Amino acid sequence: MSDKKKILRLFHYGLFILTSRGNGQTEPAPYAASTVTWVSQASFEPPLIMIALRKESWANEAVRQSGIFTLNLVGKNKKEMAGKFFKEIRIVGKTINGFEFTLTEKGLPVFKDAPAYIECKTVDRSEKGDHSVIIAEVTDAKLFRDNDDLLLLRDTGWSYGG
Repeated sequence: MSDKKKILRLFHYGLFILTSRGNGQTEPAPYAASTVTWVSQASFEPPLIMIALRKESWANEAVRQSGIFTLNLVGKNKKEMAGKFFKEIRIVGKTINGFEFTLTEKGLPVFKDAPAYIECKTVDRSEKGDHSVIIAEVTDAKLFRDNDDLLLLRDTGWSYGG
């Protein structure tokens, strides 16, 4: 492994489950849900975040279509949950990949197991590399449990980067 790859893998990232929806699209699913790691706050005023999504992913396409998404924070004891959203999703009733969700006023899934979520609207995007870099304004936020430690990529034994 190159030094560049090793160093980039030293960066610390949280784990989040992004949810979004297409504009009336039902295939591959009416909602998108994907575990994401490349997330950072980018501004205090207005409150902005930066997120990177693989260009060819349904999550990226759903965010492109709707312009909105949620980031569900993942508790430290929910590694199994985070692992279920690296691949295709399966929606059965009010569950996605077996995890119960409700909808925000804008129709975005929020998982009941999430200690908190933020809802965002896209304000800019860059298509320079193999990931779309999205700048989004935080438009809503709900904290359900403030005593939950959050799951970090380094705590899982997984790697994404380099």
